[in-house]
Amino acid sequence: MRHVILAALIFACSAFADNVFFHHHWTLWKDAEVLIWSADKNPAIDPKEFCLSLKRNNTGIGEPKCRLAGEWERDSIAMRYANWLVANMDGNVKAEHLRARHPAMVAKIQSVEDRLVLFIGEREGSIFAATFDENNVEPVAAGVFSGTKDKIALGDKIASAFFDGSAKRRLSKEERAKRLTEPDESYKEIPGFQGWASVAIGYSQAKIPLTPNNWYSSHINSRVRGYRITKDSVSLWNFIDDSDPQIAVYLGGTWYGFIGAELMYRYAYHEVKTDPQDTIYRELSYWGFHQHEVGLNVILSKTYTPIKWFKATPFAFMGFQYSFFVEDIGLKDKHKKPSKAYDVRIKFEDSYKGALVGFGSHFVFLNHYGLGLRAGISSRGRNIEEDPSPEAAAEPTTIGSSTIDCFVNLGLEYHFSM
Repeated sequence: MRHVILAALIFACSAFADNVFFHHHWTLWKDAEVLIWSADKNPAIDPKEFCLSLKRNNTGIGEPKCRLAGEWERDSIAMRYANWLVANMDGNVKAEHLRARHPAMVAKIQSVEDRLVLFIGEREGSIFAATFDENNVEPVAAGVFSGTKDKIALGDKIASAFFDGSAKRRLSKEERAKRLTEPDESYKEIPGFQGWASVAIGYSQAKIPLTPNNWYSSHINSRVRGYRITKDSVSLWNFIDDSDPQIAVYLGGTWYGFIGAELMYRYAYHEVKTDPQDTIYRELSYWGFHQHEVGLNVILSKTYTPIKWFKATPFAFMGFQYSFFVEDIGLKDKHKKPSKAYDVRIKFEDSYKGALVGFGSHFVFLNHYGLGLRAGISSRGRNIEEDPSPEAAAEPTTIGSSTIDCFVNLGLEYHFSM
């Protein structure tokens, strides 16, 4: 039992002997040149053996070259910074605490180009290590390792701790010059106008998902009798089918990468919900309404580019629309003269106006070709241009004073910029 406890203690101590203080993302170059910068006369690792450690722990690193950074060790400012690093590394340290502040040291770090700098220093029997690249004036990674005379084992530990991840191809001089001219992430050129044109198919219905059925049952289940009589006339869906396919056309664009506007046109055909028990409709061949809608949306969006040839732009929109219902009715050939009820049948308003709100996303391939998906809720009501006369009688058959539906569209898009 004592042997088991002793083995467990040895294992626990060895597990916690090495401690990585922080390890930020950095560019690991393939076939990299690694400069080993030490504050000690006799560095704790051997350059040649460390290159072998890199290849053993990361097969994608290629053929690295490792050497002592003699030009750094002959620089008094660099050595003062090295001794300061050794003295100030501990478990609570953060990268910004170890930042180089002397202008000459900052310039030296920024001049390493695509070489990688590995700092090594010994204090009280422990080995402290840190890595630097040209993009930061502070260590990218830092940690402490248990002291050992086995330089190969120490090199394996450091390589495994700091030099993991996929390696990227080293840049040529021309590529490096081009990268230096690219704008900083925080100061990129403001995007110009990004436009799109889309043709979409979709579906609309009165029942909004995840809402109670009794909100819509009176509209959906109602039937028209005698060409004009329903349980209620508040919603157009009391007269015509509420769930039908639709075709839509969109033309819009965004400015500054987040705000935009969009013109839209939508079309759907709705059949009248006639009562099959009413024999008066035997004279009809068909009866329905063409629904035409035009509107304007305001859009807020955000673009993400996970890979070079693909980008996704989720957006939210809000706008207004005008709806026009054009009647489509016809008698059977054998009925030359319609009934009196046919002559006084229900009539919709010339136009209805309303609002719509929703969300969606553009999925763009190769900067031009895309798919557009959107869903939303739209409303429409009577387009009252003037106050009613106080002498007018109450109208019991006000048609479509409040009509609401939801919709979903999927479209093919073409994107362009100016």
